Amino acid sequence: MLENLYISSVISGDSKHIAKALRGIIRCQKLLNIDSSTYQKELNALSPSKQKEPVKKKDPKKVVKKTIKKVSKKALAIKYIQEKENNIILKFDRAIREKDVFFFKIKTKEGYKNVYDIRANLNFKTPQLRINGLSSIKIAQNRKDKVRIVLQNKAKIYSKAFIRKGSLFIKINDTSKTSDKIEKPKKIIQKKPITKVAKKAPIMIEHKPHKQQSTQTIYASSKTIVIDAGHGGYDSGAVGYKKYQEKRAVLKVSKLLKKLLEAKGYNVHMTRASDKFIKLTKRTRLANKKNADLFISIHANAAPKGKFLSLKGIETFFLSPAKTEKAKRIAAKENSAASAMNSKSKDTLLSFLNKNKIIQSNKLAIDIQSGMLTAARKKFNNVKDGGVREAPFWVLVGAQMPAVLVEIGYITNPKEAERLFNPFYQKTLAKGIFNGVNNYFTNNK
Repeated sequence: MLENLYISSVISGDSKHIAKALRGIIRCQKLLNIDSSTYQKELNALSPSKQKEPVKKKDPKKVVKKTIKKVSKKALAIKYIQEKENNIILKFDRAIREKDVFFFKIKTKEGYKNVYDIRANLNFKTPQLRINGLSSIKIAQNRKDKVRIVLQNKAKIYSKAFIRKGSLFIKINDTSKTSDKIEKPKKIIQKKPITKVAKKAPIMIEHKPHKQQSTQTIYASSKTIVIDAGHGGYDSGAVGYKKYQEKRAVLKVSKLLKKLLEAKGYNVHMTRASDKFIKLTKRTRLANKKNADLFISIHANAAPKGKFLSLKGIETFFLSPAKTEKAKRIAAKENSAASAMNSKSKDTLLSFLNKNKIIQSNKLAIDIQSGMLTAARKKFNNVKDGGVREAPFWVLVGAQMPAVLVEIGYITNPKEAERLFNPFYQKTLAKGIFNGVNNYFTNNK
């Protein structure tokens, strides 16, 4: 919670919320005996200490006793709802407990219903969820402080609900046996049915599922990917050989990648599907809003003067403070449209972000880089491997999922620039990124 608040506040420039998040982080680190001096310095810079006014001593004769009223604990607030691999996942503003969830089932003329009542409030429009084995999923605010989830189908529904790490999971058509090594699901309180039920429903429901689609189809359909075509509109990006513009090449590759991913069954969104400018902060904001599993930003590289012929190759980056001068130079080019932010705040933020999603993003970068090189080298000669690198790309800041930035080639290199505007080469690159995404999900199930 503190991490997300800090990240979003720094991006939006809200000093009040930055200070609030920093105080929370400092407090937690002190409890864990972790050095918090870096965050303390930033907090001091945000809110310089004010001279404390002397506290006036109260006259004991004039002290009035105040009655302390017990404040009832508010219901949970749902932060987001997500569907993954036949699970409905609900994340809350704080950890949910067993007594916050009630279950019952109903048999009607239309079929069967499994109902979960949750002591919570829903303050956003619910996403449309589709799960194999269910005819419909309805999620709504049933009344104040109660959200109702209704799973409906003509045939019997087999589901189970459990709590892990403060989140609620509702698994549909699950028959997996819980081994001793796996954390056992917590029991959910059972509520008396509102209509007649033949038998009392067990607290945990585990029965045989209906026939499902192939594993690959279900797996892809449960994943959401956001593709970010770099630059756009008045921001042309790098302008290279024959005045080729970066924004045009990357949009073509992004659209081809989208088609390939959708044909496989993935849910795909684009930050821009036309020649328009989108602020960098809005790009990852879309990915977070869509609860994306991956964020892929596509760009073309540019060499400094004097190195147009020597610099070439495909590179894939993940977010981290730059470790080389080359990474700093490339990041500076792509960050030119970023909002102003002092270097100290950037370093603090990147150091903080480096602890989150860094491993997953690195793995994704490796798979995508390998996929592009394999696809390109089958059809084209002398495709250089620029490697997987770390760099502080502002477009990746704020992403709450594995995120990478792909440099599909140097637009300043005559040979690569011609290739970047070759429809067949564009399709080859898109196919390579697509293969990398598939490999990532296969290797990280």
